[in-house]
Amino acid sequence: MKIAVASGKGGTGKTLIATNLAFVASRSKKAALYDLDVEEPNVALFFAQKEIDSQAVEKMIPIINDAVCDYCGICSQVCEYHAIITLADQVMVFPELCHSCYGCLEMCPAGAIEEGKKEIGRISLSQSDNLQFVSGTLKVGESATTALIKDTKKAGQNEAQIFIYDSPPGTSCPVIEAVKDMDYIVLVGEPTPFGLHDLDLLVQVVRQFDKPFGVVINKAMDEEDLITEYCRQKHIEVLGRIPHRQEIARAYARGQLITQAVEGMERLFLNLLNKITQKVNEVAA
Repeated sequence: MKIAVASGKGGTGKTLIATNLAFVASRSKKAALYDLDVEEPNVALFFAQKEIDSQAVEKMIPIINDAVCDYCGICSQVCEYHAIITLADQVMVFPELCHSCYGCLEMCPAGAIEEGKKEIGRISLSQSDNLQFVSGTLKVGESATTALIKDTKKAGQNEAQIFIYDSPPGTSCPVIEAVKDMDYIVLVGEPTPFGLHDLDLLVQVVRQFDKPFGVVINKAMDEEDLITEYCRQKHIEVLGRIPHRQEIARAYARGQLITQAVEGMERLFLNLLNKITQKVNEVAA
């Protein structure tokens, strides 16, 4: 079972939900927690773990053989991202724009384009008891976030029964790559006008995939709030509420799992996991 945890903006509690959900899942089953927030990965901070492996991730960058190139310009016409431009006697490549689609290499009639490599980040694998961690870290200055997320999702495939993915925040391409093939998507929102605005944008994106999803309200103060009313109007299930309590904020600030540090939180997350499992089983039936 693959569960993505996503939010329309940063700071809503997405990582809090993902880490604690993975912890309670690992108490009874083999679980894997993927950190797909590759620009700022931090799920590992909440666990004592042993590193298993770390590997570089590279992407293809075209290299022009000037001795063979006849400057026909077909490579420039093929590239949708303007990563390669043909001048009268020179071909310019812009690695930052390249999406490694291999179009230029395949279509070059002179065979003047060779395959080069550029490191964009790293993928790390580690283990803590019954929970495996897979984390992608984008190299500083790189923009190939989506490509690294795609490779991170492929890494560390094992015998885990539950896979939980901490997605990047927002609604752009990296989020779409993170959630598109999940069995269930947990959307995290906070009951403020800003939180509601960004949650609504994310709901519009998620509905394009026709995947089951529900909402967890973080920093909840009342049974009735902006998010609850919105979910009622949009016919979205509220899976649970994380109360706005000082001891939760303190535990999180110390890098502690609230399921271990705050009374009642383990039961809350077990109920959350059971609801998600039931929904996935209903869809599969």
